[in-house]
Formats: sequence, structure tokens, C-alpha cells
Amino acid sequence: MNKNYFLEIFLFILLVVLTHSYLPTVSEVLSGSGSADFQWQPAKCVFEGINHYQSYLARDGNCKVFMSQLGEYAQGFYILIYPFTVLEWNDAKLLWFLFNVTLIISISFLLCKKFELGKIETYLIIFFILYSIIARINFIMGQQTIFTLFFLTLPFIYKSKLSIILSGISYFKYNIGYGLFFLYLISKEYKKIIFSIIPCFVGLIIYCLITKSSILKNIFQPFELMVFNSAQGSTLNRVFLFSFFRDFSIFNNFINYSLIGIFTLLFNFFLLKKISQINNNLLKLSCLCLLILISTPHWGHDYILLVPLLIYSIKYYKFDLFLFRINLLVCIYFLHLYRGIQIYLDIVFSYLKINTYFLSTAYPYLDLLVLLIVLILNLISSPLKKNPQKFLSEGF
Repeated sequence: MNKNYFLEIFLFILLVVLTHSYLPTVSEVLSGSGSADFQWQPAKCVFEGINHYQSYLARDGNCKVFMSQLGEYAQGFYILIYPFTVLEWNDAKLLWFLFNVTLIISISFLLCKKFELGKIETYLIIFFILYSIIARINFIMGQQTIFTLFFLTLPFIYKSKLSIILSGISYFKYNIGYGLFFLYLISKEYKKIIFSIIPCFVGLIIYCLITKSSILKNIFQPFELMVFNSAQGSTLNRVFLFSFFRDFSIFNNFINYSLIGIFTLLFNFFLLKKISQINNNLLKLSCLCLLILISTPHWGHDYILLVPLLIYSIKYYKFDLFLFRINLLVCIYFLHLYRGIQIYLDIVFSYLKINTYFLSTAYPYLDLLVLLIVLILNLISSPLKKNPQKFLSEGF
């Protein structure tokens, strides 16, 4: 059988399987609770001249809280998604879903192309990612993580000034974009820092002009709102590496949060120094994403950041079979099985009338421990160090 013909049949089968499996996903997206996290309402308020940060902080009702759209992102994000605000809600969330599908395919394809994976490997990776539970959760919830990952990835693929500028869009989602900012800082790439903050600066100026807000006040309002929302169960309350100071009330709140901040910064600066010395950009991006997942609070949908690690492990599996197996198992678990296992354990614990404290607190720390071990293994045992001559050195 002709090889191209076989490939076409193979792709057709994958497409049929994906299309069929996505019927419930599309149905969820279009349901009344679909795309609850897509920041359509805050952006709509902005273009009606309302400072949504100020309105949400004051709870004055000028900008109504819609679903779980809490408006905590940086100003530039709401400016960028303006085209969605001219659409009705149902049309906007469908378009956001299609946009995110396009972005995750683009991320996978561009990384595979840049690091020279074969066609079959590329198609299988894209299929695996689209088929994963975590990708579907991102689509159903209308999350911004895939959007952020796309811009975080650009400087690891392209070496242009434009890619550096666009990479700053990842800063709009602070718990992810901060990692790239600090990597530029640790690498002493000060020009990249200046270029990358352009989207934040431009977004702030446009936001203030539209809403007639004070720049000096507005620049801090996203952080004020984030802290304000933390009292109501926002992302800040999630488990991360040093949150045990908070969760176990080791000291008073001020000391706990001070220690969290200090240890998180020291931990990040130490590991970012190691990451900055990596010559292969795919490994560098993979380790950066692992560090981000460990160091700052995240919801389960942010495990989509493991996409670069998945591609890296498949690209270089021949050089370290043990590390490849570890990386692949971790990617399969967090991208495919993580949510299902949690739900299953929750059911079992409830049936046995066992306290679910383990699931809500201890279990996430075990996940963090797994990710930390994987990060350390990739930093100290990567095939890059064992077989440097077999890797193309990709300049950062």
C-alpha cells in the first residue's frame, strides 16, 4: 500500500474519532454553564466605558458579575478580546472555543516543526492533546491558559523582536507569565524585558483612556481584585509548593504569607538560573512550565502547560529511555487521568465515609511532589547533558 495513502487513511480515522468524541464537548461549551471562565463580561464593560476592576471591588453593580468571570487578568487582555464583545454571549463563547482549538493545534504543530518531529509523530501528538481530558476542560470552561501558553511558547520557537514583544501577552495571566519575565531577568536579557512589557504598557494606556481611569490607580487594581477575590475561593487559595505555611497555619497570616513569598522567590531564582543554562529550547520551555506549575497556585486545567514536556519526551526518547518513560507517564496522568482519578477517589472516600481532607489538601501536594521530581530529573539527568553532541544548540 502506498505510504501517503496509508497516512491519509490513518489521519481520516483519527479525525473521525476526534469529531465523534467532541460532540459532548461542544454540547457542554454551548450549554448554559459552558465557558463560564471566559472573560467576556468584564471586557464588554470596559468597552462600555466602565472600569470593571473598580466596579467589582466596590460591588456597585455597574459591571455585573457574570458566571465565574472575576476579571482578575491584566488590562491588556480585555483590550485584546474586544472582537468577542461585539458578539452575543452564545456566539462569543463558540468562537472562543474554536479559537482555543486553533491555538492548541498551532502550539503543538509549531513546536513539532521547530524541533523536527516527523509527520506521524506530530499528528499523534496533536491527537493525544486534543483527546485529553485537560484540553476539553479548558475548552468547556472557556479558560485562558491555552491562549497564555501560545504566547509563552513564541520566544522558544522564533528569535525575532516581534516574538519577544508578543511573549509579553503571557504576562496578562500572572501565575503563568511571571516565569518568562523572571527567566529574562535571570538570563540578563534586559532588552527582552523592555520589549516584552510593551503589551502590558499599551494595554494599560488603552484601558485607562477608554474607561477614563487614573493610570496610577488602575495599574494596581488587578492585584487588588485578585486579593479581594481570594476571600471568595479564587485561584490564590489553591495549593502550590510553599502554601503549606498557609494551609497548616504554622504562624500568623503575615508571617505565613511573607515566608511563602520569600521561599517562592528564592526557589524560582535558583531553578531559573539552572534553566537559563540549558541550550535546548524545548527542554528549557518544558522545565519552565514545570516550575510554573509547581511554584504558583493553579487549577487542574493549567496542566495543559505539560504539552512542551510531552513533545520533548517523544522527540528525545532514544537518548534516555528511563527519563522518557517518566515524562510520558506524568504527561498521560496529568493530561488524561488526573481528573478521572480524583473523581473516582472522591466517590470511594465518600462511600467509605472517610474524611476527604486527603483529597482536598494532601493529594495536591503529592501531585506537586511528582512534578518537582520530574523537573529535577530533567535538569540533572537530561540527555542534553549526557549526549550534548547529538543535540542542536538552540540559542535563547
